[in-house]
Amino acid sequence: MERRRRILVAPLDWGLGHATRCIPIIRTLIKRNAEVIIAASGSSALLLKMEFPEFKHYPLVAYDPQYPAGADMVWKMGLQLPRFIGVIQKEHEQLEEIVAREHIDVVISDNRYGCYSSRAKSVFITHQLHILMPDSFKWMEGIVNRFNRRQIKKFDACWIPATDGRLLGELLPTVIPPATSFIGYLSRLKKQVTEKKYEVAVIASGPEPQRTIWVDMLRGDLQASGLKSILVRGEVSGEEQTTITGKLEEVNYLSGDKLENVIAQSEIVIARSGYSTVMDLAQMGAKAVFIPTPGQTEQGYLAEQLMSRGIAFSMPQTGFNLKTALKEANKFSGFANFGNDEVLLDLAIQSIL
Repeated sequence: MERRRRILVAPLDWGLGHATRCIPIIRTLIKRNAEVIIAASGSSALLLKMEFPEFKHYPLVAYDPQYPAGADMVWKMGLQLPRFIGVIQKEHEQLEEIVAREHIDVVISDNRYGCYSSRAKSVFITHQLHILMPDSFKWMEGIVNRFNRRQIKKFDACWIPATDGRLLGELLPTVIPPATSFIGYLSRLKKQVTEKKYEVAVIASGPEPQRTIWVDMLRGDLQASGLKSILVRGEVSGEEQTTITGKLEEVNYLSGDKLENVIAQSEIVIARSGYSTVMDLAQMGAKAVFIPTPGQTEQGYLAEQLMSRGIAFSMPQTGFNLKTALKEANKFSGFANFGNDEVLLDLAIQSIL
């Protein structure tokens, strides 16, 4: 009897998005009778242990990026660069040990540059083959992208979670490199039709301290609005805890099924414009307002793309006005007709098994 293929999945620990978009990949691997092992750190590790407690889980060294309270993102990240390079080297050593111990056939790394192996086929997942820098740091863009390309070349294949390059735009190079495939938009959620329960849902995510700053700001706005609303704080720790203040329901974290229900039951969703969140809301066909994380150029660019296409309204966190945002959102279509090609993921998985 042929041995089951052993696949190691390793998502980055910068927010939850890299982990959540690995969930549909893992589910497809399971359907194909592959044996999945997970290697992760931080909140990504916690989330995947909750979703797949029956699997083997290995800890990896954490990137644990420290984000600024203000918008000086590039400086803050630049100061941490030597530590990040050390993490890449360390995670590569750890990964090679796991691959040897577990006889891994394929490694699937979501944006962990060091998670490639000389002993196994290695796949890198990213939606940023071209990294954008803020205007004041455009001179660094070439250097950053040379590093990005050099690291990705260490992998046997690169998967882009999209159906094509239209939404990603400048986040992709003009010419897509060889051994690169589009695998469709990835989401753990499934679209459903149900009665509306909430006028507004806030799905908070992203790194600290910006997540807490954002949650505290919107909590006050929602309470003052008098709208029937729910605030999902995005804190993956302990059990789900719900509090109700007036018409505001607040919960620290929701599993995939419950989050799916909340989005389906909400007339409009306010969220960060992180790519994984965009894919989730697209999958659900939701109407949305996006508030990019201050200083994150990629989120700002995606929000601009969605506004220019008439899909979703966006407003900066500084000076955000809930009443104005909800009024403007009515002028946009939402993700009702966004579309996806789920066959692309199945074909990509088939190619590595």
